[in-house]
Amino acid sequence: MTIPALRWRFDVHAFRLLGRDLITDRVTALFELVKNAYDADATEVCIEFSNVKTLSESSKIIIRDNGEGMSLEDLQNKWMVVGTNSKRTRTHSLKFNRRLSGDKGIGRFAVDKLGGYLKLRTKKENEPEFAVTIDWNAYENAAAQKKVNDAMILFTEMDNPISFDEKNIENHGTILEISNLHELWSDKDLQRLELELSKMVSPFRRSDPFEIILQATEMKGLEMPKSVQKNTVDYYAHSFFLDYDLQNHTQSVLHFDAKAGALVVKKQPLINVFGPIKVHLYYFDDNARKKFNNAFNKFGIYIDGFKMYRDGVLTTPFAQAETQPHRQKDVLDINKRLRRDAFDGVSSRELIGFIDITKDGNPQILEATNRQDFIQNEAYKGLKHFLMNQLKEIEKYKKYKRETEIENVTDKLSKAEAEVYLFFSEIDTLVVNKQLSAELAKPLKQQALKAGRAIKAGRKQAERVKKEAIRRENIYISLMSIQDYAANVAHAVRTTLSGIKDYAYFFKNHFPNPDYNKLFLEYAIAIYTEMLKLEKAIDFMLSYAQSNNAPEDFNLKQLIIDLLSNFYKLRFDKEQIKVQIEIQEDIPINANKKFIEDIFQNLISNSMKALQGTPQKIIKCSGYIEKGQFICYFSDNGSGIKEEDKEDIFDLYFTTTEEQGGAGLGLYIVRTRLEALKGSIDLVESEFAPFGVTFKITLPFNQK
Repeated sequence: MTIPALRWRFDVHAFRLLGRDLITDRVTALFELVKNAYDADATEVCIEFSNVKTLSESSKIIIRDNGEGMSLEDLQNKWMVVGTNSKRTRTHSLKFNRRLSGDKGIGRFAVDKLGGYLKLRTKKENEPEFAVTIDWNAYENAAAQKKVNDAMILFTEMDNPISFDEKNIENHGTILEISNLHELWSDKDLQRLELELSKMVSPFRRSDPFEIILQATEMKGLEMPKSVQKNTVDYYAHSFFLDYDLQNHTQSVLHFDAKAGALVVKKQPLINVFGPIKVHLYYFDDNARKKFNNAFNKFGIYIDGFKMYRDGVLTTPFAQAETQPHRQKDVLDINKRLRRDAFDGVSSRELIGFIDITKDGNPQILEATNRQDFIQNEAYKGLKHFLMNQLKEIEKYKKYKRETEIENVTDKLSKAEAEVYLFFSEIDTLVVNKQLSAELAKPLKQQALKAGRAIKAGRKQAERVKKEAIRRENIYISLMSIQDYAANVAHAVRTTLSGIKDYAYFFKNHFPNPDYNKLFLEYAIAIYTEMLKLEKAIDFMLSYAQSNNAPEDFNLKQLIIDLLSNFYKLRFDKEQIKVQIEIQEDIPINANKKFIEDIFQNLISNSMKALQGTPQKIIKCSGYIEKGQFICYFSDNGSGIKEEDKEDIFDLYFTTTEEQGGAGLGLYIVRTRLEALKGSIDLVESEFAPFGVTFKITLPFNQK
């Protein structure tokens, strides 16, 4: 028996998979069709909405462009071929040398997202006009018929009528007339569309001759054709342009110069896994944000984060501002980071960024087929990491400005207070020298005293505000540190309560019974012991509610032993982690105990993540006193840290364990807590080399 070779065939349902079901957003669908006009070298595309607020037979969306148009051969072998590679074999447009953006060959199915009936008219210059009608309802009916009688109806076997007109030979371009619309369009929908279309062409390509015209007969302000203005930015506090130099192999990056208290652009080696990029970045502080919002919010224009352009055209309209949080598409995780730093984190409402990539320079940055995200490969992760590094530098600047402003206010009030009392003293001198009468001096002195008291009260209030900010920030960092503690305490509480419950159950069923008096006493002691454990765990958690962070006397060696040998014992036993503590002498110190607990808790948490998959797991802590300092080495034999990551590990939000729940906070908290204690942490050669990691902690203390 001869079996013929098999070929793929498309079921009649395929158009739904490639259209309505795949492209989930109407604005994205229109974007795809406008991008087709851009690829066709159009200088103008007009989108007309007619009777779209109440759906009827007259409801239409018409998209006209003056691009190069299509010949009959183009229609047959390109437009009507699913997944055609025409934009992969011809990379640039003929007239304006535009890099062709669509290469998947399915963007045309965006039409089905908008309506069920399409009449396409297209013509090339000096060629006949061709008209194709596609009735998606016929495909729906064919699918329904197949379901009823199980007929073999293929997507590729559906007929779509075509006609031509040889009279019109002057004009050129394409017209898409979409009717039988699936959804109503409100004024708000159309406003959002106008806003998103204004962002379509990159600010890097201002000279590109491409105009988008919008008309909606039912909407005030759009009754007549209106040119969509290209995206503009104003009122920003700071702007930066990050470029690259292929000849010298460098990439510009942001850097916060702590000495100058300013953000600067510097160059670094071009080692990006995602390739070179250009970025226009605009940062808005509180004052700039208020000005921008007052000027533009009434037009529906918002500060809304990064937008990414490939060869001059917006890749995906995911960055649009949304008033409803659940609709926001925080693809780059900017606002997710903000939730972890409520004080100095930069949100998408504080910056506008235009990222320019190219198909040739950044081939691995790939849009997802639904045009709502990017494929999560190493190149895209690297790009996100690069952008987050730029935000980190802005956050350093933001923190510096906040702290500097508080210091300046306090200093100015102190100087003003001193000047008032100097003025008061000079009045007395004038009276003594009989240059001013006591009668005239009296009201002046009263006013000076009143002003001095007010300034003094203001200075004290500023100092209280500063202390309160520090208190809240410390509480916030403590709360970030508490996750692993909470897991251990919850486990301890559950285990303890389980034991108490068993003992109590015995008392309930057997008390009083003289035969069990010995057991009653034994179980009562056991309940008391378990309650002490529970009390200790609760006290430990309640310590995080304390806000004064005052130094206290405690034994540092005992604190480390309590954490490694007692508090984490259940977790370590479960995960088969062996603990080694090599601290010979007691270390009685006076310091912020909670800060030190945060330091070691985060180191332990990091080690537990790094040890996953290691056969013989070890956490080691050794230490000694040297010249009034506690020198501590904290090690594990886990997965270690890659060479290229070593400079970034103490930065906020940098993580190599995102898949394991890492948030990039642990080592940042360790570093900031140690800096607050006038200490330091360094990454040194691992004790377990070539595996694992070792941190050297230096902590000065006042020995008792």
